[in-house]
Amino acid sequence: MTDYSIRPFEHRDAPILSAVFIDSVRGGGARDYGLAQVEVWACAAPSPQRFEDRAQAGDLIWVAVDGSDQPLAYGLLERDGHLDHLYCRSDHIGTGLAAALYDHIEREARALGLTHLFTEASEAARRLFLRKGFVVANRRDFELQGVAIHNYRMEKILRD
Repeated sequence: MTDYSIRPFEHRDAPILSAVFIDSVRGGGARDYGLAQVEVWACAAPSPQRFEDRAQAGDLIWVAVDGSDQPLAYGLLERDGHLDHLYCRSDHIGTGLAAALYDHIEREARALGLTHLFTEASEAARRLFLRKGFVVANRRDFELQGVAIHNYRMEKILRD
């Protein structure tokens, strides 16, 4: 795995995180979803302004960066324990980076006093979250712009 560090979101990250989202979906999502599903999901990428708005609203965003401080992955945790995003650039999928970023987010969640995390996970993310102790509550089948797609509602109780 490439050397990296994890730091809080900075204003200049916003446009890059939008690109990380799209690259992750197109590169990683294609392993488990069809082309139409991947494209409709990629089109749901948050705008740079959306990242700014969420950070300003109190959502916590951590960014894994390389030695040149370029974002490789990011995670977004809402204050109620909802892990809304965990995306990794496709050239770093399978390196352990997303798992390390998740571990960081869980430590931060515990430090905040959260006792429960929950998420909606893609097929690939489901595999990661299962390894991290999450359980599947249910499969969610839905449509995005008329395209059938699915993910999994997952949760984890944080115990000492």
